[in-house]
Amino acid sequence: MFHPTWFAGWGTLALINAALANIDGRSPLKYFVGSLFFGPIVTIVLAATRQDEGAGLLQVDLWKGRRAA
Repeated sequence: MFHPTWFAGWGTLALINAALANIDGRSPLKYFVGSLFFGPIVTIVLAATRQDEGAGLLQVDLWKGRRAA
């Protein structure tokens, strides 16, 4: 029914969304799981609500995001 590359692309989109969420200080784990179910919709939400703070790379809590500390 679905080609294996479709699953690889959907998984890649979920990883990209998790990275974008992490950059914005949101929970990467929540956005990764949400992207597995609602992929492109989550991408649109992330793009439409993005706030650039100019922060560098930080270690984050996977559940609460960067602002947990």
